[in-house]
Amino acid sequence: MWYDFQSRIYGFDGMFPRTLIDLTIRPGIAAREYIRGNRVKHYGPVGYFFLMITLFLLIMSMMGIDFSEFSRVSSEALTGDRGNGPTIEVQRKMSNFVSDNIRTFSFLSIPSIVLMAWLFFRKSGYNFLEHAVIPFYILGHVYWLSILNLFLFKFGGTSTRLTIQLGVTILYFAFACSDFYTHNSKTKAFLKGLAVYLLGFSVFILIVMIAATIYMFTDPEIRELMKSGKQ
Repeated sequence: MWYDFQSRIYGFDGMFPRTLIDLTIRPGIAAREYIRGNRVKHYGPVGYFFLMITLFLLIMSMMGIDFSEFSRVSSEALTGDRGNGPTIEVQRKMSNFVSDNIRTFSFLSIPSIVLMAWLFFRKSGYNFLEHAVIPFYILGHVYWLSILNLFLFKFGGTSTRLTIQLGVTILYFAFACSDFYTHNSKTKAFLKGLAVYLLGFSVFILIVMIAATIYMFTDPEIRELMKSGKQ
């Protein structure tokens, strides 16, 4: 049992290292192999997605990083806005809410991207669920960048690389599409992949903003903080 566990999970030819390598250099091929029924070489896309979220949360906990502070610094890196006291407190409460439900929010980012992929690549021959393989694999794999960002935050006190992470995620997703959807030329599939991610993620952000607005106006403490901030 120990030998089987070690060889499949941690061994050089094991499932986990093979999944890491193939998703890094040939994500589309790994996704096609999974759809064709090869369940031995790689982790399943949904399992890998939630495995990476769990690993991210575990490392963040082991490092003693507060998610709300991490998110606040990341927001400053993107907007340059430090805000006032009440604004920071509202951000902290919202960050805590997201942290408590990070698996749900991460999962909810998938359907809109899958829908766009289904619309843009409808001639590929894949059904709706098969289009979900790439988003689950890619959005799970880019958590390695989030983990790297945790180290930068812990030992450098900054999160300025978040903009780079967003750019890399978009380009990586488009690269995976060019490797996965072979009915189009690589260039056309790459450009479609860019559109799929940008539109799908924009829909997700819109949904999150609506949900955040409802949450803010239904939470008495946040309403008081917002009122004090305006005063």
